[in-house]
Amino acid sequence: MIRTALIMAAMLVFAACKQTAEPVAELETEDKITEEEALDLLHTWTNAYLGGDAAPLIEVLDDTWEYSGSSDGKTTNKIATIDEFSQADYSFDEIEYHDLKVKLYDNIAVVRGWERMVILGADKQDTTILKLRFTDVYRKQEGKVRAIATHSSPMD
Repeated sequence: MIRTALIMAAMLVFAACKQTAEPVAELETEDKITEEEALDLLHTWTNAYLGGDAAPLIEVLDDTWEYSGSSDGKTTNKIATIDEFSQADYSFDEIEYHDLKVKLYDNIAVVRGWERMVILGADKQDTTILKLRFTDVYRKQEGKVRAIATHSSPMD
């Protein structure tokens, strides 16, 4: 009899705990990011730079996006980056990506690799070649993928 009472009490406690536990909220399927979506965003961003077109950056960069990696330690945001790019007296002639790796975390993608950029001065004669190791963080929210953070470091 005591054994039956203990089993019944244990079952009641288990049932009470199970009912009060809140269900784990899962992301809507539309907000789970894929590798293809992350790489599409990277290529849209690249094509905007190569085409000298700042307009796509409005959609590529989230309003909260921030870049870090300047040698002086300063960061920049979406508005400042788009303004600088719109008024630049230089252009991007080539952008190549190497060793790309994409890690997915539900609605977040972390894209890592290194890039080689050829930048032309205003006279289209002066050439600067940059090699940067970078990390981009993208988020998919309400069905849209946008960059939320970027960091880069120069390579020799």
